[in-house]
Amino acid sequence: MRQRGRKTTTGVDPRVIEGGFAQRADPPDDLVPEAAAIWRLIVSSEPPDLISTAATRDLLKDYCRHRATADKVSAIIDLFQADWLKSKDGVKRYSDLCKVRDAEGRAAADKATKLRLTNQSRWHPTTAARASANMLKGPMPWDD
Repeated sequence: MRQRGRKTTTGVDPRVIEGGFAQRADPPDDLVPEAAAIWRLIVSSEPPDLISTAATRDLLKDYCRHRATADKVSAIIDLFQADWLKSKDGVKRYSDLCKVRDAEGRAAADKATKLRLTNQSRWHPTTAARASANMLKGPMPWDD
């Protein structure tokens, strides 16, 4: 029986996809261990072709650095004692730490949006609204 449709020029069955599986990128050597752990977490949860170019790898590296810095500053803020806020220096230091954390968070969010890691950058507003409206409201029938 003859194959219908156009004939392939290469003689390869068109239903066969050539190529291998994409490799997940390892973190760059210049990342600190905390940022490298964030890199591995992102790379393992996203499609392998997400960071296939040098530009996207640089963006992801910046994102990991901002996240790691924000986590470090948050840890310092968490250790901040309420007694230290009774002095002017303590209030200023706490305020400065909060500003740094906010700036790092904003920078990380900017990079995440550019890399399309956030839902906001993946969903069109009307599609998101439609999906939200189509969801069942209230308890599920089998929850009784």
